[in-house]
Amino acid sequence: MIERQQIEATKGEKVQAKFDELADAEAAVERLKAAGFNEDTITLTTHGGHTEPDGTFVRGGIEVVVLADARADDAERILAQKRDKAD
Repeated sequence: MIERQQIEATKGEKVQAKFDELADAEAAVERLKAAGFNEDTITLTTHGGHTEPDGTFVRGGIEVVVLADARADDAERILAQKRDKAD
């Protein structure tokens, strides 16, 4: 899932994607850097899983956020690409 958000203070735009696998998120970060996005504009975060009161385990998530501004379309396209499983 990919989301875009306008940043009111800077009039910029950020693009955020959620991943199930860390390797997929890391591959997306590498594609962004290869496309010329500055490392300072890319954030990868992980969120731990938790157990619901009924005992159901809810898996954590992985997100990549890019402060893309004028290149938001590029960032969205790159984040939507699937990782080459040969990586």
